[in-house]
Amino acid sequence: MKTNRSIIFSFLLIVIMLFNSCELEETNVNPNSPTAVPPSVMLPFTQETMATLSCGTTQVMTGIFMQYYLGVDNHPVQVQQYILNEALYVDWNWNDYYDGPMINLRIMIDQAEKEKSYYYAGIGKVLLANCLGNVTSLWGDVPYRESLQGSVSLNPVFDPQKDSYEAIQQLLDDGIADLQKTYAGSKPASDDIIFGGNTTKWIQAAWALKARYYLHLTKRISELDYIPAQKALDAAANAMKASDTDMEYHFGYSAAEYNPFYSYTLLNYILPNPSFTDLMLQLNDPRRSFYYKKKFGVATLNGLYYTSSNSPVPLITFYELKFIEAEARLRLNATDPAAQTALQDAVKASIKKITGTATSDAAINSYITANATLKGNFESDLKTIITQKYIAMFTSIESWTDYRRTGIPELVPNVNGDHNQNPGGAIPRRFAYPQTERLYNSNFPSYLPNLQDRMWLDE
Repeated sequence: MKTNRSIIFSFLLIVIMLFNSCELEETNVNPNSPTAVPPSVMLPFTQETMATLSCGTTQVMTGIFMQYYLGVDNHPVQVQQYILNEALYVDWNWNDYYDGPMINLRIMIDQAEKEKSYYYAGIGKVLLANCLGNVTSLWGDVPYRESLQGSVSLNPVFDPQKDSYEAIQQLLDDGIADLQKTYAGSKPASDDIIFGGNTTKWIQAAWALKARYYLHLTKRISELDYIPAQKALDAAANAMKASDTDMEYHFGYSAAEYNPFYSYTLLNYILPNPSFTDLMLQLNDPRRSFYYKKKFGVATLNGLYYTSSNSPVPLITFYELKFIEAEARLRLNATDPAAQTALQDAVKASIKKITGTATSDAAINSYITANATLKGNFESDLKTIITQKYIAMFTSIESWTDYRRTGIPELVPNVNGDHNQNPGGAIPRRFAYPQTERLYNSNFPSYLPNLQDRMWLDE
């Protein structure tokens, strides 16, 4: 009997200890250290970090390639000679994408889906598609399907670029579907810095991104079961209808919220490239005084439309969309009169966006007549469209992709660019892979490409 009582007592003691342990664990939960961050907190942070990357070193490097800028000090001097140090800016930018907005967007999407906050999930997918589009167009084959999983996948494989473009389109399709749902859960408002929770604008931006990334593939038509130009045109029909719905991020006025491009130009690490300024002078382009100026007799980029502390960062715009439409229509039917209309709308929207009321409608129409009129010849008309797009897309990495797709504009490579990393000295076709991936990812490609090795979209 005594033995039975001892057993019962021991059992009760264990139960009490387990109960107290559970209470202790609940008591020890720190309310100031949450295990899950709400999507409403993550959204503005990811938008800001993505905008920072879009106007930072990646576009400075591609802008030097595309001869918007001269690299005259600090790291841009190396880039001017097509030297991309795998352990410095290339490495940092790769890690900034993957360890910054991309992983945080994946976490935000998962959390939003878990709590059925579909608009947050939809916005996250649109932004993640934009990030993946930037990364693959800069580096080619990149990790995606096995990446963004933390310690679960420390050595993600590098997906073929064709797969990345398929993933981009799927993300955008899924994002649109989420943004079209009706539900009673949490919805973004002021925490959405870009569109203030306006789902219609997000859906239109997603369609515009679909058009962009379809048009990226014009050189790969033989490997696709669709015509990229037609897909781009179909997507464009569902996208934004005016510049007031541009997808762009606006930085604030405090030192902590400066547009990063402002610092590059303030410190004169880069200066206007005479190749670009001569083109704008030749065309008498009304945007030139909003892109660059002379200060104390020296050309500068600082303090202007894209280079002030609070300058906006365009992610996808109405004028880019209309350039996409113009090119798509030209490719599908070189005599389609709607290509001219789209080109005209693109140029007009860009000039009005940049110069405001400083340029009259009459002046814009005169500029279009002189410089943006199609003649009925595919090659010359493509040159007209892409040249005007090149001017309008100042500060965007998209110009480099257009150049690799079309060879327009015709640029003379920078001097001293012929070396082991860039044999032959031509304008680079890709970014170097970062040192961290080469050293620590066991699935890193066996062949290390140089800057002239063409990625899939450029072959």
